[in-house]
Amino acid sequence: MRPARALIDLSALRHNYRVGRELGGQRALAVIKADAYGHGAARCAQALLAEADGFAVAFLEEAIALREAGIGAPILLLEGFFEESELELIGRHHLWTAVAADWQIDAIARASLPQPLKVWLKLDSGMHRLGFAAGDYHAAWQRLHGLPQVEEVVLMSHFARADELDSPRTGEQLAVQAQAYAGLPSKLSISNSPALLAWPQAHSDWARPGLMLYGASPFG
Repeated sequence: MRPARALIDLSALRHNYRVGRELGGQRALAVIKADAYGHGAARCAQALLAEADGFAVAFLEEAIALREAGIGAPILLLEGFFEESELELIGRHHLWTAVAADWQIDAIARASLPQPLKVWLKLDSGMHRLGFAAGDYHAAWQRLHGLPQVEEVVLMSHFARADELDSPRTGEQLAVQAQAYAGLPSKLSISNSPALLAWPQAHSDWARPGLMLYGASPFG
């Protein structure tokens, strides 16, 4: 088998991040889950550190590896935590976490933390993977907002088919999101790479560019 080398242009990575943030219009978390889609999470984070508003990974172990590599910027756990015991490490490493289920709110309410958490409350607006149903979302927000363990609640969701420009699904999800988020005085994060590039009505306070950072088109 022949040896293979991948040459990563870090200046292009920084350029693509700036494009994503400018399209979103506000702030952006660089998504570097799965070892930055195979490009090397620590190296990519170090390259973006001077300008990124923060980073997003899938789960706790990925975030801790970045902290151990010297990355002190905000890091969001997109999949949240899977066990109540993980909250101690989330607090110790100053991480942000997604919350997608009632048991996670219960766990936070019981937790003794070194400082309040920044929580990203996930709405299932049509992806049908993780998140609260639209009818339960306000109650979940109210519970989190009232906890002393919570500093801030950010509203978030994820598009299922934003890369399919002729699909009605994204418009349907936007309608569900508008209904679920109505009246909640929180920052909003719904734009992934295809939404940033093709759905300006989805641009909000926090963008989450992922695949586009690495020079790949989310449209196939």
